[in-house]
Amino acid sequence: MRRDFAQLADGPHDLLVIGGGIYGAWVAHDAALRGLRVVLVDRLDWGSGTSQSSSKLIHGGLRYLQYGRLGLVRKSLLERRLLLRLAPHRVRPLRFVLPVYRGSRTGRFKLGIGLRIYDALANARNVGRHHRLSSDDIEADYPFLNNADLVGGFTYGDAQTDDARLTLEIVEGAAEAGAKVVNYAEATGFILDGKRVVGAYVTDRETTRKIEVRADVTVHCGGPWVPELLGDARRPMKAPVQLAKGVHLVMPGLPTDRGILVQGSQRGRVTFLLPWYGRTLLGTTDTEYTGDPGTARIAAEEIDELLEKANGVLMGTNWKRADIISGFVGVRTLPASRPGRKTSSISRGFSLRSPADGLLVPIGGKLTSARSDAVDVVNRVESLRGHSPRKSRTAERPFPWRPDRYRRWRVESISDAMDAGLDEEVARVAGQRYGNRLGRLLDTVRETPELAARIVPDLPFVWGEVPLAVTHEMAISLEDVVRRRIPVGLLVKDPDQTLRAVGQMMQQLLGWSNQRMAEELNHTRRKLAVLEV
Repeated sequence: MRRDFAQLADGPHDLLVIGGGIYGAWVAHDAALRGLRVVLVDRLDWGSGTSQSSSKLIHGGLRYLQYGRLGLVRKSLLERRLLLRLAPHRVRPLRFVLPVYRGSRTGRFKLGIGLRIYDALANARNVGRHHRLSSDDIEADYPFLNNADLVGGFTYGDAQTDDARLTLEIVEGAAEAGAKVVNYAEATGFILDGKRVVGAYVTDRETTRKIEVRADVTVHCGGPWVPELLGDARRPMKAPVQLAKGVHLVMPGLPTDRGILVQGSQRGRVTFLLPWYGRTLLGTTDTEYTGDPGTARIAAEEIDELLEKANGVLMGTNWKRADIISGFVGVRTLPASRPGRKTSSISRGFSLRSPADGLLVPIGGKLTSARSDAVDVVNRVESLRGHSPRKSRTAERPFPWRPDRYRRWRVESISDAMDAGLDEEVARVAGQRYGNRLGRLLDTVRETPELAARIVPDLPFVWGEVPLAVTHEMAISLEDVVRRRIPVGLLVKDPDQTLRAVGQMMQQLLGWSNQRMAEELNHTRRKLAVLEV
């Protein structure tokens, strides 16, 4: 997948998609598979907004059962099952342990009922059904959990992904289906024919070249950045939206490969502790946000809240601010609600707005359900173009990096990767990250064996992945590589030495001047520094 801004000048186009997060990627992918002439642009990198800052879960949303949102949970669970089948390299089952303590918001009886409903709605065996645990079971199997006031608990199944690489793979799928995809291409204003949107003015942020991209329909999937462009549409959105902020801390790894769900107090929300590349993701919060989505930070009180919840459930662990490796924050759009209502109780359901003729704007939604929601968007696009919607193919088409005969390939790929010089852990993780594109990495390390060395000793990434990101994954900036392609920037406590080393390799690959190199380092440091400590 190579970047080519000039191709945007070649029209006509049926659909322009603005915003290359998970929703924009799926809309472009679905539309291209149906035969539409599609353009997908993002003002920054693929998945560099809200999509890179999820909890990395593909799940039904167990907590939504308490609000009676059975339809949303059912839809998400069906998508979980589908994604596990279409992309076993990208989406993997993750078991959770859910301890129950005296004073927990929900007791064992109600939780048991909820988990039975969860299993029934899923109607699937690929993540396993829930199991009830006694306090003795938990103490024996999870000795790192606090046993004071422990009354029992459960295990249940969901799934996990790497959200940035998930988005990247769907973008590549769109490109393979014929879409023109260009990152660092900013839509600066709409092209209007009277009051109808007929495309957008797009600027190449690398060269400042400008192109008019005309299309029958424009879909703006910019999430919290949508209002920046809507002024050109000449009429306000039919229904207002509000922004919600969610934060995660990256903490040291725990002695388990399972996720932990921590119930809140009577008025608190649940908290997750999730294994991720040898570290632990601790999150999330959910609060109203009114600032610039690009500069959101993690407040000191949010840090204290998350650390307190983690320390309350972990035995012998007293995490302090000094233990925090990094953090990340995401801002999402939600339907506006009455003043004072908690954002955590507002529906994550998806809606589609049309603030002007020829323009569609998705609102809300989830990482898990983005594929299904994109089907509805493209159906609407086809209707606006005066056509009967053709059948979507994304529910039956394997992901572009999905290997054939996956289970057999999985075993063989680890052996092949180790033969090429990767250690066993890196070989296992690389197969999940690259799928059937793994051969590119193996060719690289065979040709240059020193690139089989780890970038960071205790993280499963090697130097050969850096040129791969630049040559095949449309990575342009240092942040693209260390935040999304190879997330060492999130997983190293003091990453400056690592940033410099990766930057020096990119400087050689891309011919950066020393000034450009310094700018890349400073920009990446700023983007990673989101903690108010």
